[in-house]
Amino acid sequence: MKLFLAASMNPFDLKAALLAGHAQHPVIIHFPIALFIASAVFELLAVWRKQPVFATIAYYNLLGAALTIPLAIATGLGAWRWQLEGAALKGNLRLHMICALTSALLIFVLSWMRSRLRAKGFSPSIAYFAVTLLALMMITLTGHLGGILSGVETP
Repeated sequence: MKLFLAASMNPFDLKAALLAGHAQHPVIIHFPIALFIASAVFELLAVWRKQPVFATIAYYNLLGAALTIPLAIATGLGAWRWQLEGAALKGNLRLHMICALTSALLIFVLSWMRSRLRAKGFSPSIAYFAVTLLALMMITLTGHLGGILSGVETP
């Protein structure tokens, strides 16, 4: 039930790597995660240093995270369909899917909140940072469960 490429696969066989039904999710999922974490860090820097440029960087990182989420979800569904052969959604698999969709929803909500704040010229409030913290915790839990499902981590 591993989601990664088999060890015997030639690492230079691009066609096999790209067409493997499960290989893309563990790679692609890192884009929205990294962009979201960078957004949170730059948002904190903007408040701490009182530099509007950091807020702008945070905003565009958050938009990048939101834009890459659909691809991450699609590859996750593909990994479930092809690698796990559409196994029943139960246990850690179901929990991973629920956490992933919740994480995605939180990032979309934060993108919406930040867009509205930016349009009005306001700085993020405590509520924005609270939702950001909740999203970071949910992403961490989702990643941990994904590690268990892929065999990288043991339960």
